[in-house]
Amino acid sequence: MAQPDLFAPTMHPPMAPEGRVGPRLWFRRLAVFKDPQTIIRDVSLKPGLNIIWTPDMSSSGNRALAHGSGKTTFCRLLRACLGEPAYATDPQRSRIMARLPNGVIAAEVLIDGACWVIVRPLGFLGGEFAIRAESIEEAIARGRLDGDQTFIDPVLIDTFFPTIAGVTPPEVSHDQVWDVLRAWLTRDQECRLADILAWRSSQTQTRSRAQVLGETAKLTMVRLALRALDAEERAAAGRERDLVAAVEDERRRQAYQQQRYADGLKAVRLALGVGDEVGFDDTIDQKGLVSLAERALADAMRTDLPKPPDVSSIFGRLNALNEERGVFVAKQQQFENEARFKRDEAGRYRSEATLGEIDITQGRIRVCPVCRVSIDEVKAKGCGISLEACDLSALKVAIAEKQKRAAELDAEANGAEQAAKGVEAQIQQLGPRRQALEAEAKAADTASRAAQVAAKEVQDRIYRSRRILDDARSLRAAEAAAKPTPPGTAALEAVRAQLESGRSRARAAIRTLEERYQGIMAAWLPDGVEGTIKLDGHGLKVDAEFSGRGEVSTAALDSLKIVAFDLAALHMAIEEKADLPAFLIHDSPREADLDGQLYARLFSLVHQWEKEVETPCFQYIVTTTTAPPPELQGDNHIRLRMSSTPAEMRLFGMDI
Repeated sequence: MAQPDLFAPTMHPPMAPEGRVGPRLWFRRLAVFKDPQTIIRDVSLKPGLNIIWTPDMSSSGNRALAHGSGKTTFCRLLRACLGEPAYATDPQRSRIMARLPNGVIAAEVLIDGACWVIVRPLGFLGGEFAIRAESIEEAIARGRLDGDQTFIDPVLIDTFFPTIAGVTPPEVSHDQVWDVLRAWLTRDQECRLADILAWRSSQTQTRSRAQVLGETAKLTMVRLALRALDAEERAAAGRERDLVAAVEDERRRQAYQQQRYADGLKAVRLALGVGDEVGFDDTIDQKGLVSLAERALADAMRTDLPKPPDVSSIFGRLNALNEERGVFVAKQQQFENEARFKRDEAGRYRSEATLGEIDITQGRIRVCPVCRVSIDEVKAKGCGISLEACDLSALKVAIAEKQKRAAELDAEANGAEQAAKGVEAQIQQLGPRRQALEAEAKAADTASRAAQVAAKEVQDRIYRSRRILDDARSLRAAEAAAKPTPPGTAALEAVRAQLESGRSRARAAIRTLEERYQGIMAAWLPDGVEGTIKLDGHGLKVDAEFSGRGEVSTAALDSLKIVAFDLAALHMAIEEKADLPAFLIHDSPREADLDGQLYARLFSLVHQWEKEVETPCFQYIVTTTTAPPPELQGDNHIRLRMSSTPAEMRLFGMDI
């Protein structure tokens, strides 16, 4: 007869502290309303085990599918009443809003014996509130008032997490504590119980902080909730983050400096036209980079600069010639103006001389310059206009003088025109000289520009040579000063030693969790299975080993380990050895290849916990398609039974 293993793990039902007469957090009721006056679904819940069952074909005896009845949506509604932002995916929410535009969900949640009613609309956002009330009907009749809380989160944070809220990792704010831990206690069914830290899937569109939180931050939250992370280790973890960041910055800085060094050395060698075998200093066989750079600089500084032509003297002679030509041009304009003026004056005098006479074909007829009447007529009849008698002799003399003056002015104008032509000839004589000077100036300007370009090239060469020499000297100094820096530092190693010490202290709490986990595994699985929970620098690892076979991993066993881990945390929460409410939801935790009898033992295990006391101090809500054990199929444990067909048997009692 085999001797019993005195050290084999055993599961003891959790014992709440003395004086605790019920769960600190539990749902008493969840109701779905078509409108505030019409209830579609009213589900009563209780402390202890609550089963939401949609029988599969093997259990129901009909052809109705076990999926699509609303089990996951039921869990999402519970989570929404506990403060989760979204109760469905966007497409699902749109369909529900279309069918139930005035729909409402409401829940009675007891927190330390006080009833809180949470009301949330199924339609458009807004209108949600959480108040102290005796029933859902009382809260809905009262309605939302100014000053009411929108969600229950602040109440739960103050009640269950006063110590955690002040020491969360930087990624989790005070107001997000319950949001993150709620994700752990109400895992997404879509996560398939794949890992102890797999809580929220992006597919569910919950908008929970846990959905985007890193593994390290989630592990920190779990350890805080399990009281497996003390202040000294938290401080060491903060210092480690800072030191790791500093070390990483130093590593990046060194990598950058090394890359700069390599690029600079390559550029110097390329500029000097040498290969990788040439170092900084001279050897017996060859000159080093510094000597080569010094010689290149000396050669550049000895380069003769081209002498530019004397452009200023050429432009001086050109300016003098232009001034001389300007004098001639001014003189020519003066003569031309004088000739034009005298020609105009001559014309004026000639006009005045001819004003008193008109030529006709019969001969010249004299007219009076005053009245334009023929002189002969004036003499014969007398002038009827002028008061004075015409002095014909004087008029004739005046006409003759004007004609003479006009002739003189014409002669003078001719002389001025001849003078202008003489000056024009002088200007033309200056043309060849001017063209020659302009060509000389253009050639000199071209030569000067070429000299400037050549001088700039020499200066650039000197600058580049000096820069190469400076770079070669700086690189040689950097090589001499470079010292390899280890990837870690003494401070970081000391902090990591403190972290390991903290983890050692935390192993006491982890050991308590492991004992509960081992007891659950022993009660749940066949003999010869041992469970372990390990905490190290890589995280928290949950394992299960069969005797003689070592660690075993299948999808079903992996999911079973996660369920057992959650139940172990629930066990500690019941005994108030963890900073968690003794509340847990599992949505269809059975994987396809998990043995049916093993799965049934899950219900029996939790039922055993509640049998030990008059009122269980926990609430465990589980959805399933697999039939629970017969003794648990009564109304006391099956709190809601649904089916995908007919539509009236679904959660909302209709097609959505």
